[in-house]
Amino acid sequence: MEQEYFVEFGKKFKDERRKHDIANDLYKTFNPEKKAKMFFELSPSEVNKLALVVAAKAVASNLKMSQIRKILNMSTNIQRKARNGKDISADVAKLRYIIAYAAARHREILPVAEVLDKIIPKLDGKNYEKFHELLQAVVAYHKLLGGKD
Repeated sequence: MEQEYFVEFGKKFKDERRKHDIANDLYKTFNPEKKAKMFFELSPSEVNKLALVVAAKAVASNLKMSQIRKILNMSTNIQRKARNGKDISADVAKLRYIIAYAAARHREILPVAEVLDKIIPKLDGKNYEKFHELLQAVVAYHKLLGGKD
């Protein structure tokens, strides 16, 4: 993945019959849960890679866009509040339990939930934008990699 461009990777991933194996290898190599623990120290490039790896694993797990869209919509509302300087702590707590509920109902969302769960406890109004951008990137890469609606 390091040498490939994301569009080329996306085309190869879509065409590859071994999506699950590729995603698992990528997930093990990149270790997104470890990266998530130090999320706010990651460079924009590393955040982008994190989003791509999480999206690849989610697509291989058959995550549907609708299952992640609710989380992104909630995040957009929280982002607006954060930009306006409002307290987002209650909204962030709600986001966490909504993700936990989604993971319990739909196992396919686990790759996303495992990463987000490492980041959410550290969120506040000042750093929320970076988190929201990660979610947007996961959704974009999910689509690029052939994720279903």
